[in-house]
Amino acid sequence: MSVINILDKKVYAQIAAGEVVERPSSVIKELVENSIDAGATKIKINIFGGGKDVIEVSDNGSGILEEDLLKTIMPHATSKIKDVEDISNITTLGFRGEALASIASVSKLRITTKTKGAEIGYTMEVSGGENPVIFDAPANEGTFVTVSNLFYNVPARQKFLKTVRSEENDVTDMVSRLMLANPNVSFRYEINDSLIFNSYGDGIEDAIRGVYGNKFIDQFIRVSNYKHGVKIEGYVGRINYTKPNRSYQTVILNGRCIHNQTIQSAIMNAYAGYLMKRKYPMVVLYITVPNEVVDVNVTPNKSDVRFIDNSVIYGAVYSTVSSVLDGSDVALDIILPTYDRILKSPEQVRKEALNPPEEPEVFLVTSRGNNNPNTSDYTYDKHYDPFENFKLVMEDENKHGDVSQGQTKPKNDDIFAENKRYIEELERKKEIEYVPQVEEKLKYVAQVLNSFLIFERGSDVYFIDQHAAHERILYNKLLYQRTVKEFPTQPLLVPYQLTVNSVEREYILDKLVFIKEMGFVIEQNTDGNFDIYEIPLELVDINLDDFFEDIFYDYSLRRETIPEVINEKLMQKACKSAVKAGMPLSDSEVESLMILLNGNINLKCPHGRPIAVRITRNEIDKWFKRVL
Repeated sequence: MSVINILDKKVYAQIAAGEVVERPSSVIKELVENSIDAGATKIKINIFGGGKDVIEVSDNGSGILEEDLLKTIMPHATSKIKDVEDISNITTLGFRGEALASIASVSKLRITTKTKGAEIGYTMEVSGGENPVIFDAPANEGTFVTVSNLFYNVPARQKFLKTVRSEENDVTDMVSRLMLANPNVSFRYEINDSLIFNSYGDGIEDAIRGVYGNKFIDQFIRVSNYKHGVKIEGYVGRINYTKPNRSYQTVILNGRCIHNQTIQSAIMNAYAGYLMKRKYPMVVLYITVPNEVVDVNVTPNKSDVRFIDNSVIYGAVYSTVSSVLDGSDVALDIILPTYDRILKSPEQVRKEALNPPEEPEVFLVTSRGNNNPNTSDYTYDKHYDPFENFKLVMEDENKHGDVSQGQTKPKNDDIFAENKRYIEELERKKEIEYVPQVEEKLKYVAQVLNSFLIFERGSDVYFIDQHAAHERILYNKLLYQRTVKEFPTQPLLVPYQLTVNSVEREYILDKLVFIKEMGFVIEQNTDGNFDIYEIPLELVDINLDDFFEDIFYDYSLRRETIPEVINEKLMQKACKSAVKAGMPLSDSEVESLMILLNGNINLKCPHGRPIAVRITRNEIDKWFKRVL
């Protein structure tokens, strides 16, 4: 019997679908790119059930001829390629020929289309890629595709889809990048018939406003450069306006949104000398290269590309971005005025772009020769456990085990004598263990350098860091309030508006109940963002922008939890509120501090520094050679 099987059409169609159709967002990507290749200037997207139930994509493109409808669901059928030479000179977005065929094989597909000038339209319906039916139907010029019950016939794939909200956010992220990649196309994106995004096809700035909102466009520097055959246009974020994760970075190569490590490294290294840790720039770059120097068929979904020479691409991107950020003379030829600054000179544009008056620039002191964005002169220990001093160490008190081998069991007439000796021994140990030990009190001596308190106890001397001690006291108090769930809140005079993207929205919604339990009064508004009306009283003086940026830091989305961010803010609040080094204290203030400390001088401050250092008499004698 042969061990090599010729697969049935239904089987290999579903295998091909697995390469192209991963989830609802990939379906929308393929359908939208087909619309754009058809010359559409208006595209509408609507999803239901996160795209798992229904996906609708309509356009005003050229439409599909009746005789070509059946070909659209055939494998390896495409209007973009005729011979092998065309593969190396691809100028369209969709060309593989598997997209609609793959989608049709794992869903219930309906295509309604009408070509320009035609008197009537046509509809094709197909389920699972089999038994297609075509009939006349009224239609507008263009194509209307409906994908229903995605993966209904592949349960193994269907169960690996994420929740409805997660799929919605993936689709939203995909649509936002498609809008940015095609700024001259009008997009309308809806979820369950509710409008999410809307752009008018009026160019890049209109697309950015449609995705990010009006306030973001003022935080960009408009650039245009041509270097080594690479054309670079778009917007780079100002150095003092950063985001907590990479989801605000979009790179479009030859009209296709991609994720490429070479380009990503060039961008981050150009910003390396200006960014603090856990901060990322906003970037929307349009890069154009000759088709023959790039291979777009690296992955089935064409999310990455391969260049003939990575160094040329890296150098062009890096030099463009770094020249603008450094403010060199070359920047005058790269920076372009945005539409509201056309009447200003290039020198004024550069000065305002690099030194905006409304917000101070924040610089990190690093070596300009260090192009690694993951290193800086300042580091901190993320592995510190703020609850280290509250953990209990259990000791094994079972000191009386079984009789060991080799011992002889006492005779019956010795049992009572043995028990009596054992009880007497326990009584003697008990008397020793429970003799009350009266520890001498700390005797205050003086404050030195307006920072350290000196105490005596017996023959020992103690130096206590007044700031670290007070910081620990305040932190314990805040921590206790959080432990017993005492959350007094402070209403905000004006609600704080938290603007998020799809990834951040999913995280907030997942943690919304917990955030409310922390004392935040927060509600999602109609545009998908959040309004905060009250905050915990213990965090009343924090910077809410910084607070949520810490929450949205991209590694936080994977590893850290909100309690860790809260504890970090509690430590910061305790540090700011504690008495400072260099502050003179009166005797009564020292006494009050020691009462609050309650003799716990072995604690550490929330950041791990010791509160007190003990110096014995023997150590002091050694200093003066009194003992050897």
